[in-house]
Amino acid sequence: MSVETILFLKKRKKNDYLQASEIAKSLNFSVGYLQKVIQMLSRQGIVECKRGRIGGVRIRARVITLLDLWKATCGGLDYANPTLAVMKRPLKAFSDSMGKVVVYRKK
Repeated sequence: MSVETILFLKKRKKNDYLQASEIAKSLNFSVGYLQKVIQMLSRQGIVECKRGRIGGVRIRARVITLLDLWKATCGGLDYANPTLAVMKRPLKAFSDSMGKVVVYRKK
C-alpha cells in the first residue's frame, strides 16, 4: 500500500496536498487503513501531512527507496543480530537490494 501510494503521488504533475480519501478512492484502498500507512510514512519524513479543508498528504523526501518504505511500515531489519545466525547474510542481502531500488527521486 505504501509503494502504490508513493507511485500515485509521484505521477501527479503538481506536488500539492491530496486528501487520503481521494488516494484511497483512486487506488481502491480502505481510507482508514491508508490513513494509518500515511501516518507511519509521515513519522519517517517520507511524506508530509497538513490538516484542514485544503490539507492532505504530499511527498516530502527527495529520494525514497523500497527499504525506506519497508522500515516505515514494517520496522527495521535486524540483520546484524538476527534470531537465527544462518539468516544474517540473506537478511543483509535483502536489505542491500531493497536500498538500491529507488521508488521516487525528486527532480
